[in-house]
Amino acid sequence: YLYWIREPDGSATPDAQAFESYLAENEGVIDLWLGGHTHARPGDTTGGRSHVERKWGVTFVNVAALTQYHVNFRTMPMSRLITLTEGSDTATVRLYLHTDEFAPRGFLRSEERDIPLRLPFHA
Repeated sequence: YLYWIREPDGSATPDAQAFESYLAENEGVIDLWLGGHTHARPGDTTGGRSHVERKWGVTFVNVAALTQYHVNFRTMPMSRLITLTEGSDTATVRLYLHTDEFAPRGFLRSEERDIPLRLPFHA
C-alpha cells in the first residue's frame, strides 16, 4: 500500500487513503507507479507484497536500493531496467544486481516480470 504522504505543513503521515481511494475509484488511470526505496533482498516479501505488485489496475515497482550498508543489516545495491517496446501493450521489468553477494552480478532472471499496459506503447 501507499504509506507515507505529506501534510500541507510538510510533516509525514501514515494515512495514504487519499491515494488508495483515488486509485480504487479510477481503476486503470495509470499503468505504472515507480518507487525508489527498499531494504528487502530480491524475492523477499513484506506484508505479503513483493517488489513488483499489481492493484487497482496499477503495477507498483520498487525500482532501486542503491546502498550496500544500511540500518542494522546488510542489503545489496540493485536497480531495475524497464523495457518498453514500440506497439506492445506489455513492459518488461528486470532486476540488476550491482554486486555478487546474493547471486552473480548482473540481471537476476527469477525476478523478471512482464507487466500489462492499458494501451500499446508509442514513443
